[in-house]
Amino acid sequence: MVLALQNFRVRAHIARPAITLFATLAIAILAAGCWKSPRNQAPFTLSNPNERHPIAVKQSEALLDLSVSGRAQGLSSAQWGQLYSYLGGYEERGTGRLVIKAPTGGANEKAAKRAYADVRQAMRRVGISPRAVVLESYVANWNPTAPLRLSYLEYVAQGPDCPDWSENLARDPQNLPSPNMGCATQKNFAAMVADPLDLLGPRAETPRPSERRDTVWRKYVAGEVTISKRDPSEHANASEISPIRGGE
Repeated sequence: MVLALQNFRVRAHIARPAITLFATLAIAILAAGCWKSPRNQAPFTLSNPNERHPIAVKQSEALLDLSVSGRAQGLSSAQWGQLYSYLGGYEERGTGRLVIKAPTGGANEKAAKRAYADVRQAMRRVGISPRAVVLESYVANWNPTAPLRLSYLEYVAQGPDCPDWSENLARDPQNLPSPNMGCATQKNFAAMVADPLDLLGPRAETPRPSERRDTVWRKYVAGEVTISKRDPSEHANASEISPIRGGE
């Protein structure tokens, strides 16, 4: 019995350093995991959603394929509707020129030319200058329904992904923003913005209307009263600075 107790104490004495080393490694791994957590990385500690979850604005190609059969005499009624909608998008968001690619060497080459004539007619109706159009050709490889292809470049806004919902906000001693804070708002905003170019900078100002300004300036130079004439019934809207002068 005494010998068994001594052997147990010897084994416990030998195992103690191993247990201590294991505990130390476990604490180090946990600490390293906390240090590399998104919570402690700089982008996730920022309070501005625009910086934490930026919206990417880039150019994308808007395409429209108008299939043309060999017997077609032009565009169908459905294709006319698609074409006008597409040209409206070009006028609103398009940058650069409108590229039209017509098939050659196919069974529908003549029909494609008739469809191209319809496209030019539609462009004239909506006010697109022929100088804004580039006509190219491509080999149709005898495809009986080779399409007439239209394309232009436009700016699109791409919202951020919001995949990280791992943080437990109930146990945050640092009280930092969650990794996904503001991400959904940014993603929805990117999907709803009318013109992505507005995210890159303000629009140019339009010329000011100068008719009233010129009238007031001429009165000022001539020494005349520059206030607007008011009817006596507008007394409730008149200010003390601009008294009513019904006789003027």
